[in-house]
Amino acid sequence: MSEAIHKLAAIQSLKLSDARSLPAPLSTGIDALDANFGGGLPRGALTEIFGEPAQGGWWFGLRTLANVRDKMCALVEPAATFFPPGAAYLGVNLRRLIVIRENNRKRALWALERITHEKNIGATIAAIPGLTDTELRRLQLASEHSGQACILMRAPGELSRASWGALRLKLRAEPSDAGRCIVVETLRARGGAMPRPIRIELENDSLVVRTSALLPHREVGAFRAASAG
Repeated sequence: MSEAIHKLAAIQSLKLSDARSLPAPLSTGIDALDANFGGGLPRGALTEIFGEPAQGGWWFGLRTLANVRDKMCALVEPAATFFPPGAAYLGVNLRRLIVIRENNRKRALWALERITHEKNIGATIAAIPGLTDTELRRLQLASEHSGQACILMRAPGELSRASWGALRLKLRAEPSDAGRCIVVETLRARGGAMPRPIRIELENDSLVVRTSALLPHREVGAFRAASAG
């Protein structure tokens, strides 16, 4: 019995050590979301954001970059649709932002892997289509090495693919009489918790958050099976 107790104590000690070794989460700048995610997006890990274009993914990602204060940030996107004034309006410090615009997928992925290894970069957003299991694994290991929050924008059609993401989110826009509305659903979270969806109301022109509220779990079950990887 004594030996079993010692083993349990050792396992608990390892769990506490692992928890202490995890970097503090990166705030999204939205209190309700940070509370939902245990403080923000995980550092040293991948966060995958699924959604159609103009459904709030880039708004969400850039708001998060704006909360990196002590390091550089990076952005990798083949489509060359990044709009610097819009990012600055959301609070991103453009003087501390590295932007890689590369339409060649192979070169874009090469750049992303090297950027994700850099410890002087606090967070990176990337939009590279069709990431494979091996490519995601390399990015996950690079993020662990650097302590970065690596945010990947992915198409909904990629939900069924394998994933190394610690956090998987699905964003969608909904009609709203007061302005704009974005619903954030959690498809996977590190530790197995499944936070409730959050509805975020935005001002139409300024995109300032007006209100945010928890929603009951709904329409999430269909996505859980698809995102199980």
